[in-house]
Amino acid sequence: MTLEFVGRNLYLQPTPAGAYLAVAGPESTPERRLLSALMRMASSVRPTVTDLAWWCRQSEQDALETLLRAQENGWIEGFGQPQGPSAGPMEPIAERAVQALSTTGHGLLADSLGFCMASTGFDATAAEFLAAVSADIASMHERHSAYLADASGVTTSAWALVDMAGNSKVGFWPLFVGEHRFVLALGGLPALNHPAMVELAWALTIRYGESSN
Repeated sequence: MTLEFVGRNLYLQPTPAGAYLAVAGPESTPERRLLSALMRMASSVRPTVTDLAWWCRQSEQDALETLLRAQENGWIEGFGQPQGPSAGPMEPIAERAVQALSTTGHGLLADSLGFCMASTGFDATAAEFLAAVSADIASMHERHSAYLADASGVTTSAWALVDMAGNSKVGFWPLFVGEHRFVLALGGLPALNHPAMVELAWALTIRYGESSN
């Protein structure tokens, strides 16, 4: 497969899957560095090969191979015009995003201390409880993620509160942006492939990502 985006002068940005990959774990990889770099900009850009090498911390050839892998895995896409997250405060952006990412419209975003940054669909008591649970889950996940991946054979970072039949009632996804950790809690079935995942990850990266990540 060839590099679809090279030479076409397209503005690149992560897909929903790519945006989630960029923030799904704290480990630094060339792919995550590329995706995060694209989201540190206020709008999408047309990178040069030199830009790619700088962002990925690789040689130009290796950076092009990283871009190719991102393309093959559906983690990036290109547009003829620049795109970007909505401007303004984080709270309304996050509220719109978490509502769109849940099939029931129930969701919240909490920080590592359990502070509820945005919530929709949950009443105040439930939101406060779930934000506190989110902080505990994120801390536990960070302590045991390596063992859990080895034991289960998978690398998913999601946790859930389930009913007696094992059906998820609320799912929790730790998000890592720079040195900051957040948790996305969603009621019902998640819809992480929604464009709102891009807007949420992008807005968080602009505000909390490291400029040299």
